[in-house]
Amino acid sequence: MLYPRWLETVGRHSGRRALVTEEGCVFTFGELADRVDGMGRVEGPVVARTGGVGFFLEVLRGWRDGQLVIPVERDAAEPRWQGPVPEGAVLMKHTPGASGIPRGIFFNDRQVEADGDRLVAAMGMRAEVGNLGVVSMAHSYGFSNLVLPMILHGVPLWLAAVPFPRVVEGILREGGPMVVPAVPPMWRAWLRAGVLRRGEMALAVSAGAPLPLALERAVYEECGVKVHNFYGASECGGIAFDFSEEPRGSETELGTVLDGVEVRVGSDGRIRVESDGVAMGYDGTRGDDGLGDGGYLTRDLGFFDGEGRLHLSGTTGGAINVAGRKISPAKVEAALMGTGLVELVRVHGVASIDAERHQEIAVEVVLRGGVSLEEVKQAAGRCLEAWEVPRIWEVFGVDAERLRC
Repeated sequence: MLYPRWLETVGRHSGRRALVTEEGCVFTFGELADRVDGMGRVEGPVVARTGGVGFFLEVLRGWRDGQLVIPVERDAAEPRWQGPVPEGAVLMKHTPGASGIPRGIFFNDRQVEADGDRLVAAMGMRAEVGNLGVVSMAHSYGFSNLVLPMILHGVPLWLAAVPFPRVVEGILREGGPMVVPAVPPMWRAWLRAGVLRRGEMALAVSAGAPLPLALERAVYEECGVKVHNFYGASECGGIAFDFSEEPRGSETELGTVLDGVEVRVGSDGRIRVESDGVAMGYDGTRGDDGLGDGGYLTRDLGFFDGEGRLHLSGTTGGAINVAGRKISPAKVEAALMGTGLVELVRVHGVASIDAERHQEIAVEVVLRGGVSLEEVKQAAGRCLEAWEVPRIWEVFGVDAERLRC
């Protein structure tokens, strides 16, 4: 279904601009289609690495040949998963999830299509208005909001090499009014740099981490730009969207549940989602799985207000949310232990003094004899992504029982 949808898109928009890469190279839909046609057939899962036109070609080639597509960051290690690929799976997202434990999530073509179509309809995306690509397309947010609208609906995409204010300002001026999906720290940086202008944004969207109400109001009052809060999960795609044209009344407000999505709040306060976009399942079962049979029991806590808007009141998960990225404490702990420089380690999240970052990664560590903390920090920088390196370090002696808790 996905590749035939792409061919329909090409048929409607063949000569129109589809993609402007980080280097400024322009590709039409027809040119992308020709490149895919010239690629050899693949007989197994396709790893699509972000960064340039190659990412999109690999995604399309994989779906052309009926294979599983796995989006990853350009410098990420080769992906792994447990067990066989489920029959009919065409996409595997990698996420630490709310539990903080890295997992693969499988989707079939109908589920991928449903999520992409739902977001395009909810956000009013169309082929005449471009999307600005500043968030990672290896993650669920970027893949659903940037990649799927282009492939399924012909929404052109401009890629930004970095989300720096002047880079974004230049793209917006060149490309005209755009849909801009971003995360709170980006909105804060752009506000401070003075590059936000009402006429250059067809729609401003924020997801990945809670959008501070003070930031939303400041952008609105100083720039006339309404930032719309978007709430979703890797396991089920879009859940709720703030459709209002003025700042929300409460920081906990997520928005209105999207058409085709059913949300229930259990007696324990946990949010359960049911839709045709809910994934097939994980790459391995665990005792606390909340995914299956068309439903996903999130680890988020919430409630509905009197006007039917969904609110987020907390979470029961263990993932650390840093500026819209979910970091696995287990992964960071394993990486630090793997350096051979520490005896014991415990990683957890703490509230950030910067509201837009939401949380910081904190680590309690017992060093091996003769090892300095600076050596451990340098080793962490070599084995972890920049956003996974802890900012807060606390060193204990070898008798630090609290690390064993």
